[in-house]
This record gives sequence, C-alpha cells and structure tokens, in this order.
Amino acid sequence: MSQPVEYILTEGTLTLPEAVQDESVTILKLPQARASLVVTRAFNVKPGEETQYLQQQLAKVKRDMKKFVAEAPQPTQLGGLPAQEVAFHFQNQQITLYQILLTTMLSDHLLVLTFSRTLPFDEAALAMWQEIKAGFTPAGAGEA
Repeated sequence: MSQPVEYILTEGTLTLPEAVQDESVTILKLPQARASLVVTRAFNVKPGEETQYLQQQLAKVKRDMKKFVAEAPQPTQLGGLPAQEVAFHFQNQQITLYQILLTTMLSDHLLVLTFSRTLPFDEAALAMWQEIKAGFTPAGAGEA
C-alpha cells in the first residue's frame, strides 16, 4: 500500500493517498512587469525531443496566429539546468502578444515556462525574466 503524500497548493496542503504526477498548467500574474508566467509540464516528451517540442509549439502559434515573428532559439539556463529559449510575438484578435518560451528537460518530463506581455519586453521585464530563471531551484536540489 502506498504512503500518503502531501501536495502543497497556494491555498493549502492536500494529503493524498499516493504519489501523484502533476500535469497541471500554472498561470502566475506578475503585475509589476505587467506580465504573466505560465508553467507547463509535458510528460509525453522524451529526452532528446526538446528541440522538436519547441519547434512544434512555434509551428502551432505560427499557424494559428497572425503576424508571427520569432527569433532563433538560444541556449540558456534555468537555475543550473541547461535550457533553450525563444522570443517571439504574434497578433491575436488585434492584440500583439510578446512571449519568451523556455524548455528544460527534468528527470521525467519537460518543464516549459512561457513569459508573456502585451507590451514589448523592456529592460525591467527582461531583468525580471533573468531573475526568475536564475532563481529556479530543482526539487530535491537541497537534499543530500
């Protein structure tokens, strides 16, 4: 029989009868930057498929949205983990959205962060993005 597991939410803690796989999409509002951060977990992506996943996501946006413009994907870091990110913008219902999409492979899934604004990224927003990336600590990183 499985041991109960505590799952922490913003609102409190759930005690669950067994370990769970978190497949949620989390949307975080960042009012100071006038931005949002969406955290997605892709358990169907295998190691080595990160670039393919990134290209598929960009192709979907290009197909579904107007005035799509993307920079080339760049290597980056999320905490100490290797990652890829790509900046792009597009128009959706007369509103231009500016996004940075970051992917990094964890032990059992691809972690995807999408930083979004309805304004171009200014110095302050880009500095916040760098702080977010630098401040990431993978689960279990502090355990010995």
